[in-house]
Amino acid sequence: MDSVKINNSKTLTLTLPSDPESNAVQVNLYHEFGDIVSSNTAATRSSSGVYTVTYGQESSGIYTLNSSGVHKAVFNYTVSGTEYTQSQYFNVYTPYTTEALFDAEFPELANSLVTSFDTYESKARNIIDTYCGQSFGYYDDKSITIDGNNHNILHLPVPIRSLRKVTVDPGESTEEIIHNYSDNTLLNIEKVRSNLSDSTYFIRFKADSEQPTRKFKEYSSYKIEGDFGWPYVPDNVDQASRLLIADLVTDDSAYRRHGIYSVDMDIIKYRTKDSFYESTGNIEVDTLLMDYTMFIMDYVV
Repeated sequence: MDSVKINNSKTLTLTLPSDPESNAVQVNLYHEFGDIVSSNTAATRSSSGVYTVTYGQESSGIYTLNSSGVHKAVFNYTVSGTEYTQSQYFNVYTPYTTEALFDAEFPELANSLVTSFDTYESKARNIIDTYCGQSFGYYDDKSITIDGNNHNILHLPVPIRSLRKVTVDPGESTEEIIHNYSDNTLLNIEKVRSNLSDSTYFIRFKADSEQPTRKFKEYSSYKIEGDFGWPYVPDNVDQASRLLIADLVTDDSAYRRHGIYSVDMDIIKYRTKDSFYESTGNIEVDTLLMDYTMFIMDYVV
């Protein structure tokens, strides 16, 4: 899958055997959460059968691609009276460190990048995400819909930073807004605070004297709207990323990537740690990421 850094431009190309009717190709862009990012954008005809669309910086200064995650572009066009669609996918990612910071910390390695810095950064980012059990991207103004499951507390798949609105049974006849941050009469849901940041994986009903223990309904869906994820990369994650990149550039982790801690060169023997899957391969990096490793105990009641 193709990737692009957050807050950058991306051009997509659709190639057809010939031009569609009226040379018209419309594109809708969706985020992996299901939200529409950009609707009914007219693709530009580059040549016969070739159409492009660019998602870049808007007049407000904000980029269309200002949220991490997989995006789906759906091209709509008509040929001989029949409507067709084609989809293209690409990932928008938040880099965990920059080449400038890496070069400043490891000037002796500045000229040792046999491939692009972005390639090493991507490998380090994937290691960190796997080790921590979470990613550190940001999802601005998005929504997530999950089942209530008769729980007192909802466990979200990604942390929420700003809670704006909660709707029960969205799209159904029983649809009801039960929380709206702009309406003082509908402030019924709150975040369960986290020790690390304003972001948290849990939300719950506010307690009151009439209903001290309210639950999210079983068999009901809840649409949670707000800002999700991390608006910044934590310093420890940034530093850990640079250390891992240094390992990858120098191939210093060639053995540790396989969990090998001892090599006997007389009769060749490799000894592998039983717990090597639990490590990034760098003890210092493991320590830096310790506070960001997820050990989630879900709420059952």
